[in-house]
Amino acid sequence: MRPGLEQLRDKQFGVFTARQVLCEYTRAELRARIDRGEWVRVFQGVYREATTPPSPELRVEAARLSMGLVSLAAAYNTAAELHGFAVRTDQPTDVLGVQASRYNRLVVHRDRVDPAELGLVRGTVVTNAHRTAADLARTLTRMDALATLDAALRSGISLAVLADEIGKHTGRRGRRQAAELIELADGRSESPMESRARLCCIDAGLPPPEPQLEVPTSDGLRRIDLGWRQWRIGLEYDSAAWHSGHDAAMRDNPRHNWLTTEGWTIYYATATDVYHHPHHFTAPIRCAIERSEMAAARRARAAIPLRSAGQNVTRWSAGRKSSSPSFTSKVL
Repeated sequence: MRPGLEQLRDKQFGVFTARQVLCEYTRAELRARIDRGEWVRVFQGVYREATTPPSPELRVEAARLSMGLVSLAAAYNTAAELHGFAVRTDQPTDVLGVQASRYNRLVVHRDRVDPAELGLVRGTVVTNAHRTAADLARTLTRMDALATLDAALRSGISLAVLADEIGKHTGRRGRRQAAELIELADGRSESPMESRARLCCIDAGLPPPEPQLEVPTSDGLRRIDLGWRQWRIGLEYDSAAWHSGHDAAMRDNPRHNWLTTEGWTIYYATATDVYHHPHHFTAPIRCAIERSEMAAARRARAAIPLRSAGQNVTRWSAGRKSSSPSFTSKVL
């Protein structure tokens, strides 16, 4: 790349306009580099080199140049990328503005934003972290919204700050969903798919599982993606990337063997299960909890002669389509 254009590229997060190119190259040279795949169009009239990754700051700058604006702020998923808690990949570039976009990969939101809600991340103007998380919690699907809130908590935003921000969105689309899900959010969840699987369990009426549950074994402390300590039941998200191959087997098999030795039952969920067939793992877990409860009830009945009259026994009752478990008490 010629020096003049190279300097502009470096000041603009790796992008440059066709007009800037034509100050250094002929139109034929511009077309030749595009045809050879050396330069890639980001938005209308704005390009990057094929070797330059399309980072969020690059895409926002490309949008600014394409729209002919002095300044432009990233919002929604693009802002979450910059803050480090985006849970959806390969999404359009989200910015704030009033000028409509003509491109599928560029979404302009006409939201009202107070200047105090904006900040600077890696040189790019962006909605602050808690405003970004609240916007996504309102507008994404429930699964992705909870995964975003979990990731935002894991990034260091406090639950109180997030709850306060969501409270400011009264009257806005999706505010009720965000208010519901903030009650379920847990920063201990280590991946979006774990968050989504946890929501599947809650929506199926199971007691809320504990993320990254630590279990002491004879071979040391072991962790389970999601678990119910009371019933010694665990759920692992079976990621094709993390739980496949020789290295995964060497890592996972001893861990699961020790958990089994300690009396734990481990179930598994794949991406297909989570998105399309959650009953493939929630139904067996429900059955396992019910079996455990029935066994506990039998032991309790066997111990009745040793109990004083009127003692209460509390037992979990598997609810259907409920966000929390129900309990029944029986006087023995």
